[in-house]
Amino acid sequence: MLIDFTLLSLGNQMNQTEFSIDTSYTKRPTKRIRSAFTLVELLVCISIIGILLALMFPAAQAVRQAARRATCLSNLRQVMMAALSYESKNQTFPPGDNGDGMGFLGPLLPLMEEEALWDELRSKPDSGQSYQDLWEQASETEIPVLLCAASGPEEKIASLNGSSQFTTHYYGVCGPIGSATDFENSKTYEYRTIAANVYGDIGLQGLFSPTKDGRFRPKQLRDVVDGASNTFAIGEISVFNTSDNFPTPQRSAWAMGAKYNSSKKANQIFTVKSVAQSINSVGTNLNHVPFASNHPGGTHFALVDGSTQYIDQNISLDVLKIYSSINRKEKEFGDPPF
Repeated sequence: MLIDFTLLSLGNQMNQTEFSIDTSYTKRPTKRIRSAFTLVELLVCISIIGILLALMFPAAQAVRQAARRATCLSNLRQVMMAALSYESKNQTFPPGDNGDGMGFLGPLLPLMEEEALWDELRSKPDSGQSYQDLWEQASETEIPVLLCAASGPEEKIASLNGSSQFTTHYYGVCGPIGSATDFENSKTYEYRTIAANVYGDIGLQGLFSPTKDGRFRPKQLRDVVDGASNTFAIGEISVFNTSDNFPTPQRSAWAMGAKYNSSKKANQIFTVKSVAQSINSVGTNLNHVPFASNHPGGTHFALVDGSTQYIDQNISLDVLKIYSSINRKEKEFGDPPF
């Protein structure tokens, strides 16, 4: 019996003993959290951003150019619609010059919501002041609708008249000079002009040209026998491509029309231009400064019917002359340049 009690006592002690197992060897190491990019990751991100910007910049530039071109085209259309409204009211277009040196843009001012400026132009010069002084004084006011949106600040200033007058970028077509060849119909057209010495010849067969006596007279729609939809009326010259022999940009004050010699014949034309050179070419004299613009590859023209078109600089000079004439009765050939 003594043995039995001893075994029972040992069993009770074993039941009351707590056993613990050390499991520390089964725990995984904790993960360390990083607080920054590695250099490689940073360089990759910068490269991706650079590629995206390189893709976006040309697209953004193209959008800006398209917006400026659309604004320029809208401005030119407004000027042409003002000329057509003037013709509808007066049965004639305004002349390229009124005889006292004011250009064709002056009479269009009331139709472009510039009545106050028109009243200033119609006033009499002060004592000791000439009409040219009056036109230049009025040109100290900038008219946004006469300026291309793609032009810089210096291209808005009338470089021929000093630093305080503003220019226009939309010039009346005075007609072609020289000749043009229609190769399809094997015919050459000779255009009537008047000589103006060092300033260049002046065309006589444009919508805003003078007559053979060197004086300007207003044209009517019936004078445009070549067709209103086939004849350029107003073109854009917002850029003057100069050279060593012709270093000064020929930007005229927007109110100016022409100057006359001692025989009272026009020998300098300012806001109307003859057509003798290709689009965007380098100018050689005042009277036929090339039509040119900041728009890549060409410039804008308004036709007599009121439509406006972008004309590529690669258009043949012969075709450009033919579409600048109102009454040469050239035969229609090929596709139009627009």
